[in-house]
Amino acid sequence: MNKVVLIKANKGGVGKSWITLQLAHKMVIDGKKVIIITSDSQNNILDFSGNASLTPLGLDEWLKGENGGFTELRKNLYYIPFNSTMLEEELEVKFESFMNVLKSEFDYIFIDSTPVLNLDKKFIELADEVVIPTFLDNVTIGSIATLMEQIEPKNKVKAIIPNRAGRNKIEKEYYENLKDTVSQNILLTVPIRQSTFISKAIDDGKTIWEYRAKKARTLQKLFLQILEVL
Repeated sequence: MNKVVLIKANKGGVGKSWITLQLAHKMVIDGKKVIIITSDSQNNILDFSGNASLTPLGLDEWLKGENGGFTELRKNLYYIPFNSTMLEEELEVKFESFMNVLKSEFDYIFIDSTPVLNLDKKFIELADEVVIPTFLDNVTIGSIATLMEQIEPKNKVKAIIPNRAGRNKIEKEYYENLKDTVSQNILLTVPIRQSTFISKAIDDGKTIWEYRAKKARTLQKLFLQILEVL
């Protein structure tokens, strides 16, 4: 079954692109053909995957009828960036048709979405499943409630991932509050801690699935829990 998975947060910097890449790469390892679409103009996924030197044509070229091409990050893992901050209104209509084309070719489409793009509502509409990364702070957790109001039906939301967490008391309190308020139908993972291992993986241009170290296995276990609900 073809699926569209949206990685979405209403606050920037929570690690959407990195999380998207980890999920997508494991799907490929498991034999799926996967494409990532990002509306993040920084194109961090290229850096995170060790492809910083690439300058791919983007989604806007595809929608204008030009062959933007797919950038291959790993075997059977492809990537299309969105290189503009806005999309012309007439091209928004073409986006849904373009997504149908991708569905015919790929098993999974992961969308790494920024909150400022005018395609944002369309991303939510077309998504089969939604994953929400968050910081453990008041502002970011508050934005989850706002985001949940935008998503229909509510059962699209499959997981909430606290990311870049420290070990201070206030973050633990926010996490406990999340546990009390999040629906039992939504996976709330243990927090992903800030770590030198993740920094090294980013510097190396590798995903967590390309390591065998104990710290990698701990993260792999967490991401496998997320993949089980997708």
